[in-house]
Amino acid sequence: MFDAPHPKSLTTLFVGFQDQDNLGLRYLMGAAKAGGHRVGIETFSTDADALVARALKERPDFIGFSLIFQYMTGQFAEVIDALRKAGVTSHIAVGGHFPSFDYETVLSVVEGADSVIRFEGEATLMDLLDRLGQGQDWRDLPGLVARLEDGSLKANPLRKQIMDLDTVPWPERADISYEAADQPTAAILGSRGCPWNCDFCSIRPFYEAQEGSLRRLRSPEDVMEEMRHLYHARGVALFLFQDDDFLATGARARKWAGTLSDLIVDSDIGGKVAWKMSCRSDELRPDIIARMLNGGLTHVYMGVESGDVQGLKNMKKMMSPQKHIEAGNMLRAAGLSFDFGFMLMDPWSDIRMIRSNIAFLDDFVGDGWAVAGFCRMLPYSGTPVERKLKAEGRLTGTGFEPDYRFLDPKLDRYYAWLLETFHTRNFTNQGLAHLLRGMIFESRLQSPQTRWMTEEETRWLQYITARANQSAFVTLGQALDYIDRTPLDEIVTYGGFLGDLTQRELAEQHHLTRQLEAFWSEPSRQIRRRARHDAWLGGGFERSWTHAEPSWETQGIGVR
Repeated sequence: MFDAPHPKSLTTLFVGFQDQDNLGLRYLMGAAKAGGHRVGIETFSTDADALVARALKERPDFIGFSLIFQYMTGQFAEVIDALRKAGVTSHIAVGGHFPSFDYETVLSVVEGADSVIRFEGEATLMDLLDRLGQGQDWRDLPGLVARLEDGSLKANPLRKQIMDLDTVPWPERADISYEAADQPTAAILGSRGCPWNCDFCSIRPFYEAQEGSLRRLRSPEDVMEEMRHLYHARGVALFLFQDDDFLATGARARKWAGTLSDLIVDSDIGGKVAWKMSCRSDELRPDIIARMLNGGLTHVYMGVESGDVQGLKNMKKMMSPQKHIEAGNMLRAAGLSFDFGFMLMDPWSDIRMIRSNIAFLDDFVGDGWAVAGFCRMLPYSGTPVERKLKAEGRLTGTGFEPDYRFLDPKLDRYYAWLLETFHTRNFTNQGLAHLLRGMIFESRLQSPQTRWMTEEETRWLQYITARANQSAFVTLGQALDYIDRTPLDEIVTYGGFLGDLTQRELAEQHHLTRQLEAFWSEPSRQIRRRARHDAWLGGGFERSWTHAEPSWETQGIGVR
């Protein structure tokens, strides 16, 4: 499919955010390049001048936009409109989760787009480029929504999935300056899809829409060869697996992950690379942790989401809070750092559930092994929770910024206070949680040669993290008690008792942040960090998570 000769080589340009390499775009670029087309990529910016200038200079035949954040649809529309007003006549397509689920809304706003490539896009893109190159009509292609000449939309049948992922060309990375980075760090995928059906997530619906499998695995050999190539050709030694769930599908997945780990150990990059992966808490076992650790595992992100039995039921997580505790203890025993997603509130939360979640967080990370971040659930397009809220008549906001009110109006006040108090801490690059995550990541790197922090420094960092966590838990609990005992019409969100709590918590955040900055910038410590034996490890945390600036997105499901 991808290496067949094409009748005409086209110039293509892909536009999107480039955090964590944007593998979605880069897989499309890899497919286009394998097909003989010229490829380029431009980082999305709301200032369209650079993109317009490039498009006018290069005159691409095709421009593809990756719309990751649905709340940014309007900004994408403005940029595409600027291209059209400047006289750019390229075929413009939009792709991503939101356009795949709600193409009518997207194309009604993004008037300059010709099409939406729905769901998995490599095969659709290749056929589209073929048709464009031959000057043939493209509007009937499977997997595509076409804007017709009269302005109406034609949604064609979806394609089947590509079942053998080893046949898909590797992501195109030629433009990434890995070699110039302080820490060469690359995102990588070992699989696609997730079999779980969590109510807040659009991943299963995204892959379920196309005929095929809920999770497809690349062969361990193909994954390891891509890692070897990036290590030897580009100097990359820290890998961020972007798999939605690295251990999903039980024994099959554990065998796959173990085989990959063993292959790394036996290869010429064994002991020279480290990697991070994501999974559910209940998928971890001591034996597979040990094998992955031997193969370079250094950090785990867990989808914890709730520590309350009813909250987990609301989300259809199909596990107990105890599984989270057990997973955290396994990772501690292995000396691994971890981070986790957590939704303190969901659309069906009540005061008891929130109190239960706060108590759980204290049990889970009160010791400071990991920083406690928290947010609320948002009803993203294509998710079961969006459909439930719509059926209940509770879905508010807009098509691009969906929202809801809590069943207990007191909790709307509580959440407004929570944002005022914890937004900087939880959701910004300057926030306490971000600083702690980065330092924790470096403090527990698994190669002995890379551990530049002393045991005493690591213990101090854990102590500071515990202080930050405990301050948050106490503040959250005291605010909830006030909300619970105070009549709704007497609750003062931005002053009085809650205002005092906010000021106390912000003062503690500021104090701990200053301590961390002083710790990190101390000259002898930085000399030690730069002089460690394996200088290629560490510092990669900055590329491990996308930390959005203050926005609607950060008020919801959080960042990862």
